[in-house]
Amino acid sequence: MERSSDFKTDLCRVSFAGSLFKPRAQQEGGVEKYGCTLIFSKTCDRSALDAAVKSVLIAQWGDKGIDRAKAGLIKSPFLDGAGKEARNKKTGELHPGFGPDVFFLRVQSVRQPVLRYRSEHIPATEEEIYSGCYGKAVLNAFAWTNAQNGDGVSFGIQFFQKIKDGDRLGGSGGVDAGKWMESVPDEGEAPEATRTGAGAGGLFGA
Repeated sequence: MERSSDFKTDLCRVSFAGSLFKPRAQQEGGVEKYGCTLIFSKTCDRSALDAAVKSVLIAQWGDKGIDRAKAGLIKSPFLDGAGKEARNKKTGELHPGFGPDVFFLRVQSVRQPVLRYRSEHIPATEEEIYSGCYGKAVLNAFAWTNAQNGDGVSFGIQFFQKIKDGDRLGGSGGVDAGKWMESVPDEGEAPEATRTGAGAGGLFGA
């Protein structure tokens, strides 16, 4: 199947970032892959994305590839930020960070992408690259076909560099303690039972 050359995206926001560090299978028994969701503003420069998809459509399906794609006969990798794919399947609510002003891509790789933040040589950690932060990715478009879903184009991810922080999205694995903490008055010395080394368990009988 045809594949485009690698290219760098405009600024985007990461969602479901955990799979950049730990591969997951989309269905039971399937191949485990690394990946994430990349959210783009509809005002971003998407020329590199469009050019990569166009090149794959023509290389894989010839001149009719673009017409087939426009007719919905080849599945598009561009997903509507307010569409059904952006919603929780059980509640119908939009996932955090999605909405009518954005579109998104689901990107994947069999091998873990190179992940960086401030240093070219030091891998970024899960604390640094989390759901809600912003960065730029190196992607490639590729064609696929299967008996169940027909023909389509998707994106593979090779590299992601965090550029700046953002509000954490749900499921990011972290909580902003400063947002929720309340001051707690000092109630004096702790009960004797909790100063024996048994901790809170010392308050309960054996």
